[in-house]
Amino acid sequence: MNTQIIWVNGKLVKSSMPSLLANDHGFLLGDGIFETLIVRDKNPVFINRHLRRLRAGIDRLLITNTPTDDQLTAGIFQLLEENHLSDARVRITITPGSGLSALERGTQPLAVITAVPLTIKHSSISLCTVDWVRNERSPLAGLKSTSWGENASILRFARSKGFDNAILCDSTGRLSECTTSNLFLVIDGQIVTPTLESGCLPGIIREVLLEEGIATDRDLFPADLVQATAVFITSSTTGVVPVHLVNELRYADDSQETSAANDVIENLSAS
Repeated sequence: MNTQIIWVNGKLVKSSMPSLLANDHGFLLGDGIFETLIVRDKNPVFINRHLRRLRAGIDRLLITNTPTDDQLTAGIFQLLEENHLSDARVRITITPGSGLSALERGTQPLAVITAVPLTIKHSSISLCTVDWVRNERSPLAGLKSTSWGENASILRFARSKGFDNAILCDSTGRLSECTTSNLFLVIDGQIVTPTLESGCLPGIIREVLLEEGIATDRDLFPADLVQATAVFITSSTTGVVPVHLVNELRYADDSQETSAANDVIENLSAS
């Protein structure tokens, strides 16, 4: 890929130029927050929802002096223009910046925005279950934290076993989420997803489907995978993606319920 232009603390720089100090807390500690969203026809999809969730994460991590929502939004449009993009995947990353120790943060946070072309999503995917759990009582539960090593390790494991992603349960045995997406099951013709008490991310697409009345949330367990007639995952960058296989269980990837959920998201994304 050619060198991209990125946004760093309000300045446009080449992605090949150094932008991170060696004592940045995001680098040293994985201490930071991020959001990933898509842009279609120069329209950042669900931008207000993403900024609201980003701000909630910033507040929980006690990061101060961060750019305003207006500044971040302006930065996104600058990047689209500079990189000649009308459809893109955008990531906003915020860290506390540099500091002498875990408890000694500096006063200047690091804010970075990147924009790259959208990739084609899979028509359907496969999932496996794993023994590792999502800790629903973690201080990072429900956050898009830059402390992502655990997810990356589990995702690599799933790929090594021939699956696209992995399903995590919480510490009580309830289904929680996948490493990069929210999980939905179709049971008795109803679309259901794990509750936030399971430690799953309050995903943007999940939020929309619940608000639109397309899905409901409740406690779900691995046994429910046997009862499900269809399974799909959601994320802001992929939308609704059908699941054709969980371990050895096979599902139809063209269910009426999955198509209905996809239609809602596609229509709202285009509005």
